[in-house]
Amino acid sequence: MTVKVNFYSDVLCFWGWVGQHYNDKIMHLWDSSHVEWQHHHLALYANVPERMNSIGEGERGYMKYAEITERLMAKFDGLDVNPDLWRKVRPSSSLMPHQAVKAVQYVAGNDVAVELEHALREAFFRDARDISHYGVLKDVLEECHLATPDIMERFLTGKALADVYSDIKHAEEDKIPGSPAWVFDSGRYRFFGQVDIDVLAFAINNLARD
Repeated sequence: MTVKVNFYSDVLCFWGWVGQHYNDKIMHLWDSSHVEWQHHHLALYANVPERMNSIGEGERGYMKYAEITERLMAKFDGLDVNPDLWRKVRPSSSLMPHQAVKAVQYVAGNDVAVELEHALREAFFRDARDISHYGVLKDVLEECHLATPDIMERFLTGKALADVYSDIKHAEEDKIPGSPAWVFDSGRYRFFGQVDIDVLAFAINNLARD
């Protein structure tokens, strides 16, 4: 039996980065014939200024969120946050990087798209690069040797945006609570947030052995 693990996150969400970090620790336990990982995107940071304003008006929202991010990420080894993040570097929306990932996923496959997600998150969280900006996004694609004509065509024509919208719509229909979330076995298993990685791996392994 092949277990399809649906992983939901927003690339600008620090908890989503933690979730991908969890995935990295356990994905090697199974080969692709037993466990298939499918990544999906959420719209939590589709409108960053609006989200920050809900935390604090004007500058206060960004500054407060920078402090929250640093405090929480300090608990996780290997996930270092650049001090300029949110203080100076303020992306406008996660929809742009999500489009890039979807374009790569369609053209080059899920594994390559996951590698791009890693690169985008490191560019954002560690290097404080505004991955919502087209120029920065294209630079990251080029660094990953993914700025190919077919991928860029998928991105620039809006086809990848339609794929992002489908993810968002399905997440709403499936009542995905936030980023990160793992859903598998036709929705019978649902994990969300700061999960116990051993429990997550145990649940996947039980199904993969059947």
